Amino acid sequence: MMIQKISKQVIETWISGFHKEDVEQLTNLFSKDATFYDPRYPLLKGENTIESYYTHLLSETTAWGATMFEGPYLHGEDCFAIHSRLKFTWRENNITVDWPFVAFFKVRLSDGKIIRYNEYWNTEDTLKKIGIKTWGPLPEYAKSK
Repeated sequence: MMIQKISKQVIETWISGFHKEDVEQLTNLFSKDATFYDPRYPLLKGENTIESYYTHLLSETTAWGATMFEGPYLHGEDCFAIHSRLKFTWRENNITVDWPFVAFFKVRLSDGKIIRYNEYWNTEDTLKKIGIKTWGPLPEYAKSK
């Protein structure tokens, strides 16, 4: 089954990209016209926007890992999901948090690129754990074009 191989490759590259804090490696997982959903923002579209997202995210966070990781859970021929407790350190105050996180991936079978990505986590609870009041103003890359 092709999705098993693709999902394993995507997850390994995704995890490695976070460990190395490698924006290019993370961005290269996505197709040029991919959509990307983070619950803090409107739907993000396109490779350049996704690159800006990862640049911004990794400027605020470091030391990515997971205290629990399950999956991939395969669905159909081109979709899979993961469930984890991700952890990171918030650079501004050096607080490390872990929190429940679920992500859904839809890939293009011809090249294994992600065409749709959706992540879900409790934004309010994560703010409290980090000890900040707000995620700040909406970044330019997240504003509708």
